Formats: sequence, structure tokens, C-alpha cells
Amino acid sequence: MDNKSYLDQIAVKGKVKSSGPVITPVTIKLIVAGVVALLTIVIVAAIISGANAKVTQSFERVYLRISNLSPDNYNDNALVDYLDKLRDSNLRTYADSFLSSLSTSHGKLEGVISSVGVNPDSISKEVDESETSNMSSLQAELEEAELNGTLDEVYASNVYYQISTLLQYEADARKKTNNQQFANILDASTKDLKILEEKVHNWSNAN
Repeated sequence: MDNKSYLDQIAVKGKVKSSGPVITPVTIKLIVAGVVALLTIVIVAAIISGANAKVTQSFERVYLRISNLSPDNYNDNALVDYLDKLRDSNLRTYADSFLSSLSTSHGKLEGVISSVGVNPDSISKEVDESETSNMSSLQAELEEAELNGTLDEVYASNVYYQISTLLQYEADARKKTNNQQFANILDASTKDLKILEEKVHNWSNAN
């Protein structure tokens, strides 16, 4: 064997057969598809979680607004504190009816609220702060009105505001619930509140 043949033989033996690229285009596509699927699952889960949280907060707002305003709540409830100080007997009657309706709704809600995902001992921070602020503003406005001799007018204005706001809360919750017992409570409350809203509105326009 001459030198050339020997060298050619060594060169052939030294060649390593390529097994092809480790990551093929098909593998890359599968990885990308997997990442996209994972991101989609995470995003959808986050959207569902956020939507569920908003539904729960809607129910919390109804529950906490009714609980705070109900005469069953003896802590800083300005509507109860100033009721007997009202001069006009008709306004007193309307306010008393409002408080009675709240008490009825509150009693019914206590038995069903947990079934719609609301924990009265663990209300979300956003709702709790908002409703606490509502009660503080109500207290401050009625205190000032008593000092200024305008208690009846300001009381009526605040009752109208509380009723109209609660009606909005109840309408929003009603659309979101599939719990029939909870829906029935909302419907009964809404019916009472609409009647009272009109009476208080008419009283304010006449005075």
C-alpha cells in the first residue's frame, strides 16, 4: 500500500458519521407549542380567577352595605342614632321602614351568604374600606346637619342615596348569581327599596 492509499484509508476511518442536529425544526415547533399552551392556561386561569373575585366582591358589597345600615348593627349606625331626632313624622316613618327592610334582608342573608362564597369574617379589603368610608361619611354628614338645623333634609338625602346605591348593588349581584335563594332575597329587598326610594324622593321634592 503506497502512502497515498494509506492516508486515504486513515481519513475514511477518521470520519464520524453525523447523527443530524440535536434539535430539529419539528422539536422546536413542539417546544414553542408547549410554551404557548402553558401561557394560555396561565392567562385563562388568571382571567377566571379575576372574574370570580369580582363576582364575590359584588355579593360582598350587598351583604356589607345591608349589614352596616341594618339596625341589627349597633356600632356607629347614624341612621339609627338620628332617627328619633327627625322632626317630620312622615320622614321618620319612611326611615323606619327602610331600617326594617334592611333588618329583614340582613336576617335572611345570614343564612345564605356563605353559600355564594362570601365569608363575613373575611371581606375583601377593597369592599371593606369602601363600605367603612360610606358609614363614616354618613355619620359626619348627619352630625353636621344636626348642628346646622338641617337634619331632616340631609337625613332624607342620605337615605335616598343609600337606597339608590344599594339598588345598584343588588341589581349587579342579581345578574351574577345562580343561587335561587340568594336571588329571592335580592328580589324582595329590591321591591321594598324601590317603593321607599320613590317615597323619600317625593318627600324631598315637597320640602
